[in-house]
Amino acid sequence: MIKPSLSDFSTFADKPKPVKIKTKFEINKEQSNYMNIVLLLIVVIGFIILYYRKKYKTERETSAKEKIQHLEDYINEYNINNMLKEQNM
Repeated sequence: MIKPSLSDFSTFADKPKPVKIKTKFEINKEQSNYMNIVLLLIVVIGFIILYYRKKYKTERETSAKEKIQHLEDYINEYNINNMLKEQNM
């Protein structure tokens, strides 16, 4: 029987690629970029909300005043009707 000869397996294996290790500064820089984008979006959304609140403020005030006036008229009519009923009895 023929004995197998020894071979060098390092010639067949791929050489490992060097691993680039991220430093703390690079990680913090990436996080700060994302945080800046998120905070910018929050500020923009806040300004949009404030703009629409100001834009429709007068409409909300007039509708609220109308509702209060209708309620006051209803209560006054109810009181007048009750007083008339009491006088008729």
